Amino acid sequence: MFGRTKEEHDENLRAMLERTRERGVHLNPEKCVIGATEVSYFGHKLTREGIQPDPKKLQAIKDMPPPENKNELETILGMANYLSRFAPRLSEVNAPLRQLLKQDSEFIWDQNHDRVFQQMKDLITREPGPILGYYDTTKELRLQVDASKYGLGAVLMQDGHPIAYASKTLTPTEVNYAQIEKELFAVLFGCKRFHTYIYGRRVIVESDHKPLEHILKKPISVAPARLQRMLLQLQRYDIEILHRPGKDIPVADTLSRKPLLDQDSALSEGMEDQIHSVINSLPVSDKKLSEIQAATRCDPQLTLLRQTVHDGWPEDRKKCPKTLLDFWNFRDEISHFQGIIFKGDKIIVPTALRHNMLERIHTGHMGIERSKQRARDALFWPGMGKDITATVENCSICQERRAANPKEPLIPHQIPERPWQAVASDLFTWRGQDYLVVVDYYSRYFEVERLFSTTAGSVIKKLKAIFARHGIPEKLISDNGPQYSSREFKDFAVIWDFVHTTSSPLYPQSNGLAERTVNTAKSVLDKAHAQGVDPYLSLLEQRNTPVDGFRSPAQLLMSRRLRSVIPITGYQLSPRIISQTAVQKTRMERQEHQRQYYNRSATPLPRLQQGDHIRFQHESGSWKPAVIVRPAETARSFLICTGEGQTIRRNRRHLRGAKASPAPSAPTSDLVTQPDSAARQQAEPLSPSRDTTTPTMDTSPALTTRSGRVVKPRVILDL
Repeated sequence: MFGRTKEEHDENLRAMLERTRERGVHLNPEKCVIGATEVSYFGHKLTREGIQPDPKKLQAIKDMPPPENKNELETILGMANYLSRFAPRLSEVNAPLRQLLKQDSEFIWDQNHDRVFQQMKDLITREPGPILGYYDTTKELRLQVDASKYGLGAVLMQDGHPIAYASKTLTPTEVNYAQIEKELFAVLFGCKRFHTYIYGRRVIVESDHKPLEHILKKPISVAPARLQRMLLQLQRYDIEILHRPGKDIPVADTLSRKPLLDQDSALSEGMEDQIHSVINSLPVSDKKLSEIQAATRCDPQLTLLRQTVHDGWPEDRKKCPKTLLDFWNFRDEISHFQGIIFKGDKIIVPTALRHNMLERIHTGHMGIERSKQRARDALFWPGMGKDITATVENCSICQERRAANPKEPLIPHQIPERPWQAVASDLFTWRGQDYLVVVDYYSRYFEVERLFSTTAGSVIKKLKAIFARHGIPEKLISDNGPQYSSREFKDFAVIWDFVHTTSSPLYPQSNGLAERTVNTAKSVLDKAHAQGVDPYLSLLEQRNTPVDGFRSPAQLLMSRRLRSVIPITGYQLSPRIISQTAVQKTRMERQEHQRQYYNRSATPLPRLQQGDHIRFQHESGSWKPAVIVRPAETARSFLICTGEGQTIRRNRRHLRGAKASPAPSAPTSDLVTQPDSAARQQAEPLSPSRDTTTPTMDTSPALTTRSGRVVKPRVILDL
């Protein structure tokens, strides 16, 4: 029982009790609450201010753990949706969770779902939450509507207080509506959803889309064809559109799951006038219009389509002519006028003119998606999107100037089992002087040596000094600089008995540790120079500083701390064996964390096989035609033959498939050409690829045809 005052409440209660006595109804005193200012009822709390969600239900949602399967997720979403009237944007927020409920979706819960799940709970349980007012038939009604990219939202207001919220998720077709269509659709959606409240009453509809004011003031016949359907359905309501800036309309862009069906057969009335208006506004000359009309008359498919539209479509799709099946799904949108066939307000292009239209569409050499958008603005034919895709992909100008490939998933270097087992080396210049850096993969301890010459002999001399102090590593990793690719360095590797591995040319990420160490060394030298301190003391402290909160490079390499100018006890300087298991575990955990972080935005590239026509990214950034010769022995690297007949090695990230590339001539040499020293890249923060050994070329005689072309055996790669 309800009363605005205590006297009214008591009077209503007395009348109810007398009625129960007359009818013989017995009430349980323990379950009766009398004289309360608020009461919980079916998950809602009814107060003098309005309707609120029950705090007990909100607490249950706050304590709710993440679901472990689809059934639990359905239960959680059902409970949340019960309170959706208090949670604007709920459907938009939990849309990623609802994707997991699809029949063909596997239930895989990840960090993104955890984030969305928490956002949904925060949205429902936020304090203070919205309070829905009680509907009053005597007060003015205002309907606030809005449309986002993927959904519609509406809220019914009285005296500035919400009475009810509503939301709708747009279908894939509705998502492609123009914005004005979505905005008018939001008006129609709000009116239909709140039909019980607003039918027969004057309603002010508030929207942030200014053109709606003018459209509803004009006759329906002059409105765009697709808007006329919704305008006709709005005729039953007494509404007035009022434009309000978006910041003044607190309407949530909510999304719901229930679609609206539009089956009004009266929408076809007046279509001829609409098409006539479209023809008069077509941005084409009379000559081109006559050309389209003539080509349409000569096109057998469009001739049959025009006849079918005139005579009427069959009731069953099976009875539809096979040549017109491509038009079946949007048959209600097709019309013809003055010898031209339209899909909505778009011209259906005859087959004979489609090639010419594709050339016109691609005149600006836009990308695939932008070219499709340009074409869909005015034209249509079945398969137009595929034709545009093929046109752009076969355009040599576009292919040569495409953007770089995305990064691939990370392949971390193998963690060494002991100190100084594998090292990386690189050269850098600091304040006009050349330096050599060598870093240990196990301990991250690095040596810096000044070079008075960047020749191979000078580099080898410094490496010998470093190896004499720490021992000869099993593996040395470097880039493809001329010092490391020389015959002298290869002989040095053989005599000193270590494996020399080079990264892919022009791809410094595969020697990432050396590149990052160069940055560290430059930073240490820069700061020491700026402060005016001895750079060797700075290097000493760097080697004594723990890495990742674990051990210092000196401890991992030498099992002891190094004495520096910082006071330290003799006990701390005593050698202590560092557990290799602990080092391996720490390195693996750190490596796995980096791999997961890096791979969030990484994309595997399609496989390439021997003989594939491809394009490789030149140093200038353009893409040049080439052919895959064979995979190199280094990870994600290939030997390719360029258009000039040169055989070079490139990383997979610098290669992309090409459907129509000119075949380059046969390779003139089996030697891998090395890049100029000026082409050596600067450091990058993380290594997305790893190379293992310097490629060894096959020097066996190549099979050739009578014309001189090289016969390459087919190889199926398992990358």
